[in-house]
Formats: sequence, C-alpha cells, structure tokens
Amino acid sequence: MGGLRFQKRVIGIVDNSPAEFNTFSAVGDINGDGLPDVVVGGRSGRMVWLENQGFDGLWAQHLIAEVEMLECGGSVYDINGDGLPDVVCGGDWRSDEVWWWENPGRPGAKWLKRLVAKTGHTQFHDTAIGDVTGDGKVSLVFTNQHGDGGTNIYRLPLPKDPSAGPWPGLELVAEGKWEYNPKNKWLPDGRQPEEGLAIGDVDGDGLNEIVCGTHWYKHWEGGWLSHRFAIGYITTKVAVGDLDGDGRQEIVLSEGDPCIYGRTEGGRLAWFKPGADPETFWEEHVIGDGLMDAHSLQLGDISGNGRLDILVGEIGLADPETDMYINHPPRLIVYENRGGAVFTPHVIDEGTGTHDAVLAELRSRGILDIVGKPLHASEKWRVHAWLNPGFQKE
Repeated sequence: MGGLRFQKRVIGIVDNSPAEFNTFSAVGDINGDGLPDVVVGGRSGRMVWLENQGFDGLWAQHLIAEVEMLECGGSVYDINGDGLPDVVCGGDWRSDEVWWWENPGRPGAKWLKRLVAKTGHTQFHDTAIGDVTGDGKVSLVFTNQHGDGGTNIYRLPLPKDPSAGPWPGLELVAEGKWEYNPKNKWLPDGRQPEEGLAIGDVDGDGLNEIVCGTHWYKHWEGGWLSHRFAIGYITTKVAVGDLDGDGRQEIVLSEGDPCIYGRTEGGRLAWFKPGADPETFWEEHVIGDGLMDAHSLQLGDISGNGRLDILVGEIGLADPETDMYINHPPRLIVYENRGGAVFTPHVIDEGTGTHDAVLAELRSRGILDIVGKPLHASEKWRVHAWLNPGFQKE
C-alpha cells in the first residue's frame, strides 16, 4: 500500500468552555489575501476566524460574533457581492432561524448578524450554495431537521439586498424526509431525519440538482421532483463527483452520526452509481463499515494521481461520563482512487477525532491539505491542519 505522509499541526485553540464543543467550521479567504482562512464557532460562545499565517505557530484569532444555539453545516460565501466571503449558518434544536454575518472587510470592525429565514421549525444541519434552478441565479439551500415529521429542505434565492431579512422567496423543496432507525431512543417512531446536502448534476442534463440524504431533487416546471437513489443510510454526509471516470456524477454517502443515534456498531461509507435511468435506485458500492461517526466527507485529488479520492474522518464514540473515546480510536482516512473507483484506504491519523473536516489548498501549492476539529477528549478545543507533502510510493 502506498504512503500518504501528512504532517499534523495545531493552528488554533478555540476554547468555548463551558459549551459542550465547537459545532461550526468552514474555510474561506476571509481577508482577501489569497490564502484560505478557517472559521470556527461554538454552539455557544465565540465564532472566530483564524488567519492563515503559515505553520510555525498558532494562527491569529479574530472575533466574528458571540453566538448562541449555533448548529454545524454552515457555509462561507460572498453573500452581498462585495468580494469578501461572509458566513451563513443556522440554529440548533432550539432555534428556528438561519442567519448570515456580514464581513466588514476591516480588521477589528464589527460583523453584522442578519436574518436569512425563520421557518417555524428548529435545527438546520446543512447548507449549500449554487444554481439549482438552471436559470443562473444563485440560491441558498438548507435542511431543517425538525420539520413536518422529518427534514424539510428549503431553497432561497440570494436577494439583491441581503441586508433586509428575512429574505423573500422561501421555497419548500421537500418536507418530512426521514430514514427508519429503530435504535434511536429519542425517536419512538423510528423516523430519523435526513441529513447531508450537496449540489451537482446527477442526472447528466447539464443542470444542477440537490442531493439530500438518500434522495435527489430536480427543479421541474416551477416545482420539485423527488427521486430516491438509496435506502437505509442515516445521518449522512453527502458528496457528488465522477469517481470512476465515465463522465457521469456519482453520489457518495458516509453515515455521520449513527453511534450518537443508537447504532453503536458504526456506519458505512459507500458510493452509488446511476444506471440508464437515474430516477430509479442506484448501484451501491460499500467501501467502509464500522466507522465511528464519519461526519467528515470530502472528494478531491488528494494523492495527486488525477482522480477523485475520498476523505473520511471519524468523530469517535465518546463515553458520556468521561468524554473520552471508547471502542477504537477515531481515524482520519484517505481512500485513494486507484482508477475505476477502486479504493485503497490510508489511515493518516489515529486518536484525534474530527468533525466537518474539509480539504483546502492551505499553502497555495496546488496540493490539498486538511482542516478539522474534534468534538471530544482532551483536544476538543483545538483546530488541526494536516499538511499534504504529496503522494509518495513506498
């Protein structure tokens, strides 16, 4: 097996005690200097951005806002078109609102928090931004887990004046989406709300669709068509890309929170290939199982072979009394694509859990590095970078 020799660095310590952990993290060039920075926010406490200053020490922290009831799955995107990325994120199980924070573009200046949407339902686990209607207009898509019997999915076109909230044009894409999970002690009816969100052209017509959980959604004649491509996958993270090089997009799912919701045996990582009719079930290819909450899922050419590899990171299963890991130590794994979607796993870190890790060119070298944060154990306030020196054969 080839070697992927990543170098682990601590780039920040964002201590939001006494909060349980930091929920939100994302990457974007906040100050416009050409280098990706990292945004981190606690469920309550501070949301900050870490300024990319190289890897000889901790990055400088800049306050975005004091936050409460913050969920994960937000985005960094230039909402108002001023050339600087802003922050979008929704509330947790106690909030029915989605917000954005306007980047002031000046060190030390205040970021303004503005309302995006108020749905009447709580918890917004995922956001994605792109053209999903085929008309060239960019939309914010988000999931609302405590919807009408399951997850509601909404679309909001970015308005000309995003400072005035809530934004007009809130559109329901789907409502009450769930997968059966009899092991969830908090859900006596077994209805596990769907999670995970991605945008991509999954039916090959040149236009983007929305993928959420085990379904994909197509904008059609002013409404939305729903198609199921898989079944039985819960609390998913979702990615879309051409894994086998056939020119068509495949869908990748990792089960992000099965242990938290009762499946202590762990979850799966799988990719799904469309057949001649993408509106029917897709062909399932399981490439990993028993993963301890693989809440990080990214696609990219990590190994430098010109193909899409898969990055997966485990949160790790924690003892509720000690907050320490049990079962096996959490791993950060790169599944190297050997061609034709044949994958070889490389464990590049073991013992540090990670949540919502992302791939980014942190050093502008054309090589994908990794940024992530734990939820548990002694490292939970740290922000890590794993530096990719390039692929080396043993």
